[in-house]
Amino acid sequence: MSLIAQLPLAAIRFPSKDLETSRHFYEDMLGLASIEEDEEGSKKSLHFDLGNIRLSLVAVSPSKGEKAPATPTGQLVFVVENAIDKVHEDLLKRGVKFKSKKISEDSSGKSVSFADPDGNVIVLWQPPRRDTKNFKTVEGVVRHYELVSRALADLRAEE
Repeated sequence: MSLIAQLPLAAIRFPSKDLETSRHFYEDMLGLASIEEDEEGSKKSLHFDLGNIRLSLVAVSPSKGEKAPATPTGQLVFVVENAIDKVHEDLLKRGVKFKSKKISEDSSGKSVSFADPDGNVIVLWQPPRRDTKNFKTVEGVVRHYELVSRALADLRAEE
């Protein structure tokens, strides 16, 4: 196994065309805590706490004479161990506009998605129950999630 494969993911960086619109979305609609705001040269960034990972939004703007840059989209997947309906309902109350009105369910579990103001896709995913045959299709992902969660809990306990 490579050394990088043993390291925990610390941060995710997404480009943002409008930091103030993104700030409102992530703080007010999703309820994420803002960690800090910084400016390095002409690049302004906002940072949010995702529990074990930092989400950084970096302002993108066109160079002089250019059209607005195409913002590449990313994807965040939040694992909901159970009660995806409650998380979905909470976000609806906060004004989040989901891509579909219903939570979809297939062999990989339940999911529903929405986009941030820059088009980055955010997915809520609830794996199938362990006692179902469908759990086998996602067992590796769930076990990985559990190992990371356990390791991070152990690190916090040592502090």
